[in-house]
Amino acid sequence: MSGLLNTNAAIARIVKENYVVVLIDVDKGHNEDVVKRYGNPTQFGLPVLVVLDSDGKQLTTQDTGKLENGDHHDPAKVIAFLEKWKKAKH
Repeated sequence: MSGLLNTNAAIARIVKENYVVVLIDVDKGHNEDVVKRYGNPTQFGLPVLVVLDSDGKQLTTQDTGKLENGDHHDPAKVIAFLEKWKKAKH
């Protein structure tokens, strides 16, 4: 997922213009306080996306498995997700 966010030009543009990306290591019990604060998003597996507004209010949590097509993340699904939530964060 991280690679797609950086290498797909359309996705990279949407992210750069509308989001602040923060990668948090939550594997193997790391940062358990963060996991608890956002309602245990890792229950869906990793990676998982948590979208916050500019005040830090949680808007949505996305199981990235739902953004896949076969064995890879589908750029069209990722773009649709990003477009939907960039509008909601203002």
